[in-house]
Amino acid sequence: MSEANTSYRLPEETLPGISFKDHAADLRAIKEFIDTLGIKTHNTRIARYLQYFDDLAEEREIDESKIFKNVNDARFQSSLDWHLYLLRETHELMWILRGLKKHTPKGIESKIEKIVRGSDFAALDTNTESRDTQFELRIASYFCQTGCTVDLSTDTDIIALTDKCAFYVECKRIAGSRNLKDNFAKAKDQILLRMPKSHDGKHTYGVIAADVTKLGFTHNGLTMGLTTDHARDIIQDKLREIGQKTSTLPIFTGRPDIIECLLHIHIPSIITHPPATTTRFSSYSLHNKKSNRKSRSAINALHAIFQASKIIDDREIPPTKLKIRKSIDIPAGTAFHLEQELITSILSATRSQAYEQNAIVASLKMNNLTHEFTASELETVIKRIPAARLHQLANSETTDRIELILEMFAQRYPYENSPH
Repeated sequence: MSEANTSYRLPEETLPGISFKDHAADLRAIKEFIDTLGIKTHNTRIARYLQYFDDLAEEREIDESKIFKNVNDARFQSSLDWHLYLLRETHELMWILRGLKKHTPKGIESKIEKIVRGSDFAALDTNTESRDTQFELRIASYFCQTGCTVDLSTDTDIIALTDKCAFYVECKRIAGSRNLKDNFAKAKDQILLRMPKSHDGKHTYGVIAADVTKLGFTHNGLTMGLTTDHARDIIQDKLREIGQKTSTLPIFTGRPDIIECLLHIHIPSIITHPPATTTRFSSYSLHNKKSNRKSRSAINALHAIFQASKIIDDREIPPTKLKIRKSIDIPAGTAFHLEQELITSILSATRSQAYEQNAIVASLKMNNLTHEFTASELETVIKRIPAARLHQLANSETTDRIELILEMFAQRYPYENSPH
């Protein structure tokens, strides 16, 4: 069996994950925490997320449009669309809860009140205050989980204290490249204005944290990857690209005490192999290259704090082994269809005929199920075919091309007992 991609090995086990029952349990814990603050959650997005995951955990039939009655957007069509957007929202709240279980920051009440008031989905939020605050709480959670004392009650977004230093953190959500320079300049100015030289006898250090999800993915929607490593690299490539632009800005100029700029992307992903839906929290770090010895020590402490993302949830469902398919059994009566002209154009790489990536190039009807394959899938397959064989296929419209259908089928369903 060929690999799904020339650069990524086909995984041989499922992805670890958290059950929908545990998703619902965390949302219920968040709701109860908010209720203890005297903030109403009835008929808010928190209650609606909980209803969705309760229904999912109990395997009840779900009509998302009845739960989220005010959502009317082209991006919300299939159940998978709804599920991915809900994972994005819920996983961020679950991450915030992990911090609150360890430490309740000063000033949490006003922050929670703001996030509860937000619209159901970040992709539809025209008033950014709720998601801006939610990002602040996401960053604060790293500090809470690792034993820091956290203060959210001042003009500074986050003040986090370790036993040796104090971090003054300004958080920004950046929606477009035009806002990049201005947001970082504003964050730097706010640190210079608000950060004293010491805090309770501890050295102070400035940190800028920026959510650049919408800058990297303008649709503010989702990513797709052949494997989880592929999805990771798609996002990391975006972060590096944004990081290169950010590194040209005078964020650290003249200030060794502003030590770090952290770029974050938070986005749901569809993984093809093995089939899974997940949310990725990815980050990219730019540090002050002219920092002194004390600042370098603070940078190391900060990096240790952000290792909280590697702490494994003890409820995590462990991966299970997958068996890679070694052959395909083709039953009698299987029907094949190829769009010969389009396939010739793709194989010969002339592109004399314009086509869309999702154009159907072939189909296979087997066991009363029809599988349609796209130009994008064919392009992935032909990357693995030797040049001489590719030349033969490009100059032939015989049944030899059925090989391509079988390769696309095997690429889509690479595991034994795959649902198909």
